[in-house]
Amino acid sequence: MLALIVILTLFLMVFGVCYWSLNHYPRSRPFRYSPGTEMPLPDPKRSQLMAVLAQRYQLDKAVRHARLDSERLDALLRWTLNRWEPQTGNRSASHNPLDILARVSQGEQFGRSDFVTVLGHALQAVGIPTRLIELHTRDSHYRPLGGCYTGLEVFLSEENTWVWVDAQYDAIILNKGRYCSALDIKDALLSRTHELELISAVEGTDIDSYLAFLAPFLDIVIAQPLGQSRRYALIPPQLRFPRRHHLFGRNLYDQVCHSRDTFYAVRDLNQLIPTHPKSTFRPQTANA
Repeated sequence: MLALIVILTLFLMVFGVCYWSLNHYPRSRPFRYSPGTEMPLPDPKRSQLMAVLAQRYQLDKAVRHARLDSERLDALLRWTLNRWEPQTGNRSASHNPLDILARVSQGEQFGRSDFVTVLGHALQAVGIPTRLIELHTRDSHYRPLGGCYTGLEVFLSEENTWVWVDAQYDAIILNKGRYCSALDIKDALLSRTHELELISAVEGTDIDSYLAFLAPFLDIVIAQPLGQSRRYALIPPQLRFPRRHHLFGRNLYDQVCHSRDTFYAVRDLNQLIPTHPKSTFRPQTANA
């Protein structure tokens, strides 16, 4: 009986610590990044695989009515989400969008995570800079499950900013009308004075539930620019985050970046590009 009480007590203590670390610790101890800049991240680039994807699936036709990158994003997000009906837990285990789409054409149905692969390559194929993003909790290196979440960041030229795009839940976030990167969402949540909106291309996702789900994963951002092989991790300098998952697992990143200015560097525009109204999406507002 004593042993059982000890085990239950330890279990409750571990559960309490994990719950606190996910829901309260990020607010009480927000991370600070290094000022200034470091070596820039390489730009995403169009590969032969993407050229074949664009030609085989006539992606130019899917975006033919779009004038701005935000409109192209909307069109390709709709195109991707209409490829198959998502089946929970059924992953393709492939990082090749041609392989995924070929198997879909033969009747296979996959989960939502495969939307990320297809959409990312489709966006880069039509010339929109895109990078695969892996979000991690600060304790994901020892959490057995649920320590990371995948999505995309897309560079919209008319906004001159990187934008978080969640193809799994059809979600893009605005704060006071401005597009948000993954780190912008975290900053807005920490400020407690945000005016966050969710814009959705096809189906509505409840913004309060979505933000509550996403918030714990916004501590570590790992990016792989599409068309490049290396992965770059934005890690606060005061956090020691192992390179390998669970110490002996897969390699999480190749290079560390401590500067958010470098990680979210924007491009110099030759001319001003007018901002287009975001009416192609359906907005929902979060309670601050």
